[in-house]
Amino acid sequence: MVNINILRGISRTTLLISLIIIIVVAAVGGYLLAMNILYKPTYKVSEVKVGIIQPLSGSMSTIGKYNLWGAQFAVEEINSRGGIKSLGGANITLVIGDSAGDPSTAAREAERLISVENVVAVIGAYASSNTKTVSDVCERLATPCLNGDSTSPDLTRRGLQWFFRTTADDDLFSKQHAEFLKYLNTTYPGSIKTVAILYEDSEWGSATAEAWKKYMTEAGFKIVESISFRSGTPTLDSEITRLKAANPDVLLVAGYLTDAILIQKTMKKLDFNPKAVLAQDAGYINPAYIEEVGPLGYYVFSREVFNWDLFEKVPGLKDVNDRFKAKYGIDMDGSIVRNYVAVWVLYYALEEAGKKASPTDLKTFRAVLRDSLRNIDIGRGVLPVPWDGVKFDETGQNIRAKGIIVQMMPDDGKYHTVWPPEYATRTPLFPMPKWSERSS
Repeated sequence: MVNINILRGISRTTLLISLIIIIVVAAVGGYLLAMNILYKPTYKVSEVKVGIIQPLSGSMSTIGKYNLWGAQFAVEEINSRGGIKSLGGANITLVIGDSAGDPSTAAREAERLISVENVVAVIGAYASSNTKTVSDVCERLATPCLNGDSTSPDLTRRGLQWFFRTTADDDLFSKQHAEFLKYLNTTYPGSIKTVAILYEDSEWGSATAEAWKKYMTEAGFKIVESISFRSGTPTLDSEITRLKAANPDVLLVAGYLTDAILIQKTMKKLDFNPKAVLAQDAGYINPAYIEEVGPLGYYVFSREVFNWDLFEKVPGLKDVNDRFKAKYGIDMDGSIVRNYVAVWVLYYALEEAGKKASPTDLKTFRAVLRDSLRNIDIGRGVLPVPWDGVKFDETGQNIRAKGIIVQMMPDDGKYHTVWPPEYATRTPLFPMPKWSERSS
């Protein structure tokens, strides 16, 4: 006869085990379901089209080509690392527009990219005058416009809702120029009292000149001359003659590639000898400028956002530059790296947007992408630039961007970082020797 207590014990044990199994299975199933919900993309597409506008023909074509390389290099890296994971690994496809350095052409290209090519956003367009018209089109067509390489302060003062700029603007850079000249005056007391300004007369150069006038005056420097010129002009003899007569301690200059080359050649030809030349980036840091002017560019200071000698101070910089140089045969410069960074910033925003919408619903996705850019928060050390990261204010300006000052040194013909002190790898050479004192 079977003991009923034993049966009851077995039944309880069986029931308990069964309950445990049910609980475990439910937990595992719930976990897998949660993982599926959290990590399986809600939307899956094969590609996301992004427009980019650069001056790929005309007088700015060299820098336009380099800028495009920077953007393409970032896209290649992103796609090789799995693409946009929130959209099932979708690749970014760059759709290219050529502004030819002309604002009207740039606007037409923006219209084509948005209305015909159906891009989710537009990156560009180097020259501030071109970026202005491109961003106007993007605003009208409700499409995010992400700018990495234009620095006119006025671009973020128009109340636009779809425009974002990752680089600092020339208001900040010009303020830093004044701080740098004050720094030189501390090291070489009383050596700088007067400045002169030479600038190309488009949106970028004109805005830069106004910022220089403001901050140089506030810093106590006397502006003895301010001269504009048309970018691409074949001669600057009369402008340099006027500057020579004004005899400034420092020449502040804003010009594109062909302008920068012409300025240095004309300064030597007319024996114009300020104590320092301080450039607002652009043509002065272009690899083609460095190759063309050679020793004529020695001792010139320039604003930058990137430099090769910061490898030990900026995480990831050497690795990125080495990979880029292996592919394209040149080192990255400020404009190249800013386009590289702009694409990566857009990628982070695309990852967030992909969690909420699909590019197949283009109007909605563009709006969600704009909101993702508004809320983006990238910290220091994530991107290969000496910034504190990326966070946009209500105008679309990245408030964490910064600049540095570099100087082309005569011992190796390369730009070295000389300011601010926490990034400096060399001591500034000041004043620069007169043309008659140089070996070439």
